[in-house]
Amino acid sequence: MMIRELQERYRHGERNFDSSDLSRLDLSRIVLSGASLSRTNLFRTDLLLAQLDGSNLSYAVACRVNLSGANLAGANLRATDLYMANLNGAKLDQANLSKAYLRGADLTRAGLSGADLSGANLIEANLYGANLTGANLRGAFLIVANLRGAILTGADLTQANLTGANLTGVNLQEVNLTEAILPQEATDFPLRRAQLTMPPTTAGPELVEEIFGKQP
Repeated sequence: MMIRELQERYRHGERNFDSSDLSRLDLSRIVLSGASLSRTNLFRTDLLLAQLDGSNLSYAVACRVNLSGANLAGANLRATDLYMANLNGAKLDQANLSKAYLRGADLTRAGLSGADLSGANLIEANLYGANLTGANLRGAFLIVANLRGAILTGADLTQANLTGANLTGVNLQEVNLTEAILPQEATDFPLRRAQLTMPPTTAGPELVEEIFGKQP
């Protein structure tokens, strides 16, 4: 599909562009709010500063897509393939990213407040300074992810795997970490019912009780 055709169809009220091939196109700053792009091919597409709020991108192939600064608030990205995607500064508040494949994605300073990232693959993702206030990260894979300076107030990390993750500057006191797997250095935080990637080198009875609760 050509860019002009896509814009004309949208301008005339069409919203269904499911299964389209938009790979490698320059769609920077395009307005497709509320459009349905489910199962669309967006491989290496440039969507810099695009307006995609409320859109449906579920099951789309968006490997190495450029969504830097894009507005995806309330969008549906369930099971979307966003491998190595550029989402730097993107607005994803209240978006559905459950089961999304975000391995190696750049989510630096992205807005993810209230987003659903349950079961998402965020292995090696860069979430530096991202706002994850109230986000659902239940069962998410955050292995070796960079969460340095991220905001996780009220986030749910139940059963999430954070093995090797960088949690420098992260306040975990208001985070649900039930049965989460955390890096060893996370013993500095009060983490009840959380598991550690490795046992601490010197685990006294007080520390064991603090992490795992009082033993019978």
